[in-house]
Amino acid sequence: MNDRTDLAELRDLFADQPHPTAERLAPARSALLAEARTKRRPVGLRRLSLAGGLVAAMAAGVIAVQTFGSAAPASAAEVLRLAAEAATAAPWPEPRDDQYLHYERIAETRSENEVPNVGPRHVTGEVWESVDGSRPGLLWHKPPKSRPQSPEYKELLTRCPERGAGRPAYADLRKWPTDQEQLRRKLAGYPMTAGKDAAARTWNAVINLLGSPVPPEQQAAIFRIAATLPGIETEELKDATGRSGIAVTRVDDRGPGGAVSRESLIFDKSSYVLLGGQELVPGHGREVWSLTRPQLTDVLPAWSTSVKRKGCV
Repeated sequence: MNDRTDLAELRDLFADQPHPTAERLAPARSALLAEARTKRRPVGLRRLSLAGGLVAAMAAGVIAVQTFGSAAPASAAEVLRLAAEAATAAPWPEPRDDQYLHYERIAETRSENEVPNVGPRHVTGEVWESVDGSRPGLLWHKPPKSRPQSPEYKELLTRCPERGAGRPAYADLRKWPTDQEQLRRKLAGYPMTAGKDAAARTWNAVINLLGSPVPPEQQAAIFRIAATLPGIETEELKDATGRSGIAVTRVDDRGPGGAVSRESLIFDKSSYVLLGGQELVPGHGREVWSLTRPQLTDVLPAWSTSVKRKGCV
């Protein structure tokens, strides 16, 4: 047979089979990447100095030894590059501006040294977020199943232009550039950040933005930029639901009173999908959070009409 005949027979053989999609190929692709990494290099121990975030569970100066599974990437940069690929691997419907993103954000805080106003707390927040920010969103803080006696509250979230620039609406984020240099400048100048240098401000912007849904293309571009930042490292952490993941952590000085803090993003060990994050300040406390994949809805639940506005964000 010649090459042309071979190709024709091959087409006929698979003519009735569905075309491959990113969603169908993702599991095989993840397995292939895992096998390639396993065969490429041995995995060793990682020595980590715990020192930082928003709120803590370990004292300053403690050293922890972390190990990962046999397929663990060799560097934090590689984790973030794989996370960038995962962000766009699964199909994601494009929401209309007049819709809502509906998702859960679970957070747990614990204090150290009897630091007030930190915790312990465990809250599940159910969120309805206006895609273009033109309508009030809805927040429902529910008590955890383990502590059903905890208080709950519901609140309408309205944007207040007079308070200046806050986190952009989802519709605004999808207009952000994916070009690396343009996006790097955007992140370094993000108004809700703090830090002495561009790298610290950029990482702070990454953490702020990814605490809520971000369009897949922009999320992937953000991960690629984060992979180039100095001072990032990997460790093994659990998110607010107790899932163990591979975390990328960076240290800065934004803790209470200028204390050194560690801020982390936590990823699934197999798919590299973002699970949540952690903020840690030794001697003060720790907060871990998780974010579910958002669903689209056209309207708020009927009971929202009885919820009063308590201010604006």
